[in-house]
Amino acid sequence: MAEVQCSSCAVLSDRIVSVVSRVPFDPKRARGGLFDPPKVAAPNSGTAGSASTSGTSSAAVPPPITVTEASSVIRRAVESAGRQRIVGEVSNFTHREHWYFTLKDDKSQLECVMWASANARSTITPANGMQVILTGDPTHWGPRGRTQLVVTRVERVGEGSLQQRYEELCRTLREQGYFDEARKCPLPDYPRAIAVITSATGAALQDVLRTARLRAPFVRILVVDVPVQGDAAAPAIARAIDAVDRRADELGIDAMIVTRGGGSLEDLWAFNERIVADAVFRATTPVVAAIGHESDTTIIELVADQRASTPTAAVMALLPDSEGMTQQTDHLHDRLQFLMRRRIHELRRAVESHARHTMFRSPTAVIDLHRAALLRSVARLALAARARINSTRHRLSDARTRFERHRPAARHAAARERLFGLDARLHSAARRTIGDLRSQLAGADRQLRLLGPGETLARGWSLTFAADGTLIRSAADARPGQEIESRLADGTVRSRVISPDVSAAPSLFDPPAG
Repeated sequence: MAEVQCSSCAVLSDRIVSVVSRVPFDPKRARGGLFDPPKVAAPNSGTAGSASTSGTSSAAVPPPITVTEASSVIRRAVESAGRQRIVGEVSNFTHREHWYFTLKDDKSQLECVMWASANARSTITPANGMQVILTGDPTHWGPRGRTQLVVTRVERVGEGSLQQRYEELCRTLREQGYFDEARKCPLPDYPRAIAVITSATGAALQDVLRTARLRAPFVRILVVDVPVQGDAAAPAIARAIDAVDRRADELGIDAMIVTRGGGSLEDLWAFNERIVADAVFRATTPVVAAIGHESDTTIIELVADQRASTPTAAVMALLPDSEGMTQQTDHLHDRLQFLMRRRIHELRRAVESHARHTMFRSPTAVIDLHRAALLRSVARLALAARARINSTRHRLSDARTRFERHRPAARHAAARERLFGLDARLHSAARRTIGDLRSQLAGADRQLRLLGPGETLARGWSLTFAADGTLIRSAADARPGQEIESRLADGTVRSRVISPDVSAAPSLFDPPAG
């Protein structure tokens, strides 16, 4: 915009702020509100009407107003100008909870105030002699008759172009998918080592190291010293990210932190460069970025796999809390012991309950009886086999003796044939005997199974128990109205006794009474 040479105009950056000289206050020219004269009813409307049109000589003089009322008028006039952006030089800066200073140029000055709620969010702290652009609302403070600017934002002169570059690069990278959450890597749960890319002399590194020692002293920290401010910072940071990512497997690095402390937009600009964003985008190793204060958002933080508000928060996002892990392990150990003790107790009670049950106690005698019979059969089988073998051995010995007494070849051949025959008969007899004994053993096993309670129940029989588990052996043991439980092969049936009949036992083949 061309500069306008005008005695009543001042050129501020690319904006023209008009300064219009104000006519001195004249109460006679004021109209409306407090300046309206009181209305007095005329005794004769016709006379009043003619008087009102007679000219200015009869105009009413407005009443005077107080200083407070005049101050309110001035305040409304000043605040009606709305929010402004004003460029100038800072002077008389007072750094307290609220910031008080003066903004001036070579012809004028303006008192300014920035309340604590606003300056807490500011990334720039004004200093005397600093050229700044202030955004704020003009107002007039009546108690001191002071016109001032209530500042909401402070920018360095020249930051506007940087902000524009920042926004343009953000749009480009967003369109190219640099900020997509789907492409970002998850952070490791338990990293072996972490690379910290920052200035070795900065306070951010000390915050990282202190937090890492407290949370997980067993994790290795690799510090990569790079400049974090200036023209050489962005290429150095990009090279460091590429180098760490390239040697991550060799060095055992599972994640990296890129961090620095707070500063102005110019101080943090290295982290807004495209070369740094490309390096983070290429990296396959997870990157956590913590740049400046929480209110600062740089491009590297938008591209990184995770953004942290502070260097300490970046470490906490990556490293597990060793004390918390120990407490969690102890809790799980105690919980596991409790569950194991409870399960063992439940199983012990179940075993004891089954051991006391009648159905599990009575079959033992039957099983023991048939086991003894089976053992006797096995013993007889072994004895018979040994006797047959001994008998055959004796016959074989006799044949050998006779063979020794008769050397001729014919008798030798005959004896050999008899020997082979005896051997075949021996094997046949042994197989037959073993087969007979095996059949006897199978029969005994079948008989044992038939006598067992399971087979008996499977054939249609049942066991009837009282509610306390006592076996009901006779109809006389049942009482009218008594709840009973009949155990069948595939389950149980609960019923109630109507009337027990202790008469002569009916035939198993008689139909039940109607």
